[in-house]
Amino acid sequence: MVTIEELSAPPEGFLADELEGYAFYKAFQDAGIENFQLGYLRARRDGAVIGTAPFFVTRYPINTMLEGGWIKRLLAPFWIRIACVGNPVADCGMIDGEISTETLAAFNCALEGKAALIAYKDFPDTLPLEGFSKEQALPLAILEIKGDYWSGLKQHVRSDFRRRLRKGKALRIEERDGFPAEVGDRIYELYLNVHHRGEFSFETLTRKYFELVGPFSKYMLYWEGDVLIGFCLLMCKSDRMHYKFVGMDYERGRSHGLYFIMSLTHIEMCLRHGYRWYQTGSTTYAFKQRLGSSLKPLFLHFRHRNHILNRIIQVLMARLSVKPEAFAKGEPQP
Repeated sequence: MVTIEELSAPPEGFLADELEGYAFYKAFQDAGIENFQLGYLRARRDGAVIGTAPFFVTRYPINTMLEGGWIKRLLAPFWIRIACVGNPVADCGMIDGEISTETLAAFNCALEGKAALIAYKDFPDTLPLEGFSKEQALPLAILEIKGDYWSGLKQHVRSDFRRRLRKGKALRIEERDGFPAEVGDRIYELYLNVHHRGEFSFETLTRKYFELVGPFSKYMLYWEGDVLIGFCLLMCKSDRMHYKFVGMDYERGRSHGLYFIMSLTHIEMCLRHGYRWYQTGSTTYAFKQRLGSSLKPLFLHFRHRNHILNRIIQVLMARLSVKPEAFAKGEPQP
């Protein structure tokens, strides 16, 4: 028999082998981000710990994953309380330890008292969940960097990327270990500039968050003269680098092709530091696939305790939620 205890903070050693592990979850918890009740469910069998699942409870705007349009605007005032296994800003949902029908059923029993709707965010489609529906989420772009990366590209692609890099020569690019406190206010301003233009985020990070992740992050700073016009927050460990957050001045960045410069300079950083896996998150897939990225499928698993409402949610998710192919064409701006 599996029993569950609830923890208010991640246990020491949580997801110890993962880049997004204990320190990553602790930073989000300590950053004072509104609208999230965070916790951890620890499963035991015969007294021994067999698994730990992170979860959050939130008021989830029901239009979050809808494409822009009149339906998204119409549904803007409405929300639903949800108890979700995962983390709002983690690239993939993870459970530390045993993932079995028995342990997931025990987790679900614990979550049922927190919200009528239970979900597992950004997990593979193979979770052994009984009675849950699933909908494809936005896939995760991952680039494996091996050998002589640049010579492995097709000639016309390599020429295009070299041209873009030359265009960005007017910028001063600075690589920093840790949080650059002297430009912290500007970093947060640039983050909000991008965040407010995004369609699918439902969390707003605090300035403190960017400080707390500093010990296990790199910041790439992009300067036009003495003006910081962009930054990237990169989380790095072992042979992996995750491109987590970006901020930019759209007007100043457009003439430099700033978004493209960012990704291309990250690849050069991977080559310098020996990072083999460059994980770049969701959206702008056309450009990322030109870089050579593959797409890892992810899914949202969900179940509402009311069978009628559960069926309505199934229909809405299938018909109205944004699909990965919506990002298959076009290129990001600037």
